[in-house]
Amino acid sequence: MDLLKRYKGDDFDESFNFDDAEIGEFEESSSSKPFLVKAIAMMLAVTGIAYGANIALTTAQGGKTEFGQGFVTAAACDTQDGITVIPQAGFINETGTAGASGRFTLDTVYLENIDKACVGDDFIIQVYGETGTALTLTESETALNSGNYLQFDAVRFSYVDSNTVVLTDTRQYADVYILTDTSSSTEFDSNQGSIQIVFDADRLISMADASLLRRITIQTVKTGS
Repeated sequence: MDLLKRYKGDDFDESFNFDDAEIGEFEESSSSKPFLVKAIAMMLAVTGIAYGANIALTTAQGGKTEFGQGFVTAAACDTQDGITVIPQAGFINETGTAGASGRFTLDTVYLENIDKACVGDDFIIQVYGETGTALTLTESETALNSGNYLQFDAVRFSYVDSNTVVLTDTRQYADVYILTDTSSSTEFDSNQGSIQIVFDADRLISMADASLLRRITIQTVKTGS
């Protein structure tokens, strides 16, 4: 697949120096969420540089990985070589609120090399800091324009078939996409399926702070369980 095309966001400013955050600036652009401006970090796998700070995650084997790098985790449905998990951080510049400031948050998680045997299962994504309490990933407004929100510390979706993934709780401000090349059956039949999960909360408070994140867990259960 063309990783550069897949991971490069439209709002990314290649001139921004992430090593010196004090001199970098982000410009607001039109958005359905006027108080949040996203500048998506380029993937380490593409650039060779860990944009968005050197934040280490603990892998299941006790090793370390940084944002943009992939680590392999086991899943009940995956009997081959495990699922590669690639976290991506994005910078959110919250404006319009007294005392508000921006920060790097968990923007996206990519799942690579998924077995086709996982079709018919639900995936449950959670993230943790140093403690055993899961961090908030996203939210949902209880009613349109109410200003009242529910927060979620897990995102669950169903892997329906090679072309379809569906959020089990459609209230959540999150999106799930199939990235598997479906122009031929090669990737799917070779147990190389790919899925992207995007966390898209309205408010900064409901996004996982990348500086706190230490562990990502993936659980799989049969759909309907």
